[in-house]
Amino acid sequence: MKTILLVEDDPIIVQVYRSALQRRGFQVEVAEDGLVGMKIILQLHPDLVVLDVLMPKMDGTYVLKFIHDRPELKGTKVIVLSNASIADAGSPILALNPDGVFLKSQCTPTLLTGKINELLGISEPEVPAQPK
Repeated sequence: MKTILLVEDDPIIVQVYRSALQRRGFQVEVAEDGLVGMKIILQLHPDLVVLDVLMPKMDGTYVLKFIHDRPELKGTKVIVLSNASIADAGSPILALNPDGVFLKSQCTPTLLTGKINELLGISEPEVPAQPK
């Protein structure tokens, strides 16, 4: 089972994406801010991190830099899921080359899961044909 760490301070976003990812067979851990996220990343070594940018205590840009700077986390994929502040091409988090970027207002659990599956090399299970 692949492990996803959701680093997000909005409880509604956490509930929506955690439920969707768990239904698709992922183990999902949650960190409510970047500082807690960094601690969990070091302990857990998740397969993928879904990362907000604007959070209390430690922002997502610093967390992504932290992941990139640690050799033991080299294989960790990171998807940024945040607000419109990342849309600017000069955004510092984009300069760190995350593996995926989604605006919260335009992302659905299906879009996010599709990108996660792509990054982790997981094939979507085929849905059996319904009898006519």
